[in-house]
Amino acid sequence: MNAETLLPIALSAAVPLHIQELKRRPWDEITRIAHESADIVASKGDVLQFGGGKKGSTAAAFNALARGLAACAFAPGGITFLGLHFEAQYVE
Repeated sequence: MNAETLLPIALSAAVPLHIQELKRRPWDEITRIAHESADIVASKGDVLQFGGGKKGSTAAAFNALARGLAACAFAPGGITFLGLHFEAQYVE
């Protein structure tokens, strides 16, 4: 299996776990996490795609992607990425 196959599988497990954790957070923190995650993925996306870098950098980039997708799942209509749809209800 290659990264193209494994990434959706890994995200389908990781994103719901992050959603469960984020449900307990205030809305402003969820939006902050979404922005921070986007910055990390934008600057470290090559590490996620091709590997390399410092030890743990691929895992950090993956976690930022999964956490960012989880945060975006709270937006109206949720988010679709790599054919996976994530949607969560924010309850105050």
